[in-house]
Amino acid sequence: MFAGVVQAVRAWADGAGGLGVLVVALLDSSVLALPNASDALIMYLAIREPGRWWYYAAMGIAGVVAGSWPLYLLARRGGQAFMERRLARSPTSRLMDWYARSAFVGLAVPAFLPPPFPLKVFVLAAGAAGYPWWRVAAALTLGRGARHLLEAGLASVYRDQAVQAVERYGATLAVAVAALVAVVFVAVLVWQRRAAHP
Repeated sequence: MFAGVVQAVRAWADGAGGLGVLVVALLDSSVLALPNASDALIMYLAIREPGRWWYYAAMGIAGVVAGSWPLYLLARRGGQAFMERRLARSPTSRLMDWYARSAFVGLAVPAFLPPPFPLKVFVLAAGAAGYPWWRVAAALTLGRGARHLLEAGLASVYRDQAVQAVERYGATLAVAVAALVAVVFVAVLVWQRRAAHP
């Protein structure tokens, strides 16, 4: 599937450059669903111009952050009002309070993971929970930055072999990383709870 997406974007990618990466990433993280399109475009351009791999990755990161901003604002304005009216004492309210404290990991991990892991849902949840935007942007930059820099760096060095490797092992590696992060996160929570209640 991933290699097919690469072929699909090549028709216009030669003229799109970094601006094309920015637009595709922005659209994918806001109003449209373009699975793997920005990843494929970044890798293709990094293969074509290996010396600018970091630039294409940076444009992808910027597009994700910019595209997530409207979703965050929408959830921030509508979600908090809804929570105050309907969820004040419900278990959902307590869940959102917990997410407001833990949203950094809850954003960074989905930002790193490839489709079909949904990023928009977590951005909306962060907005509804009142998580500060600068932290949302930092988490998205960390998660998607790790993904795009890894893809672009591999593509600039290994070229088409990198595309094949991402298609074959990318999802497995991403799930393994997510599982590791989840285990560490749970361990930290348990340690904090034991420290607070000796």
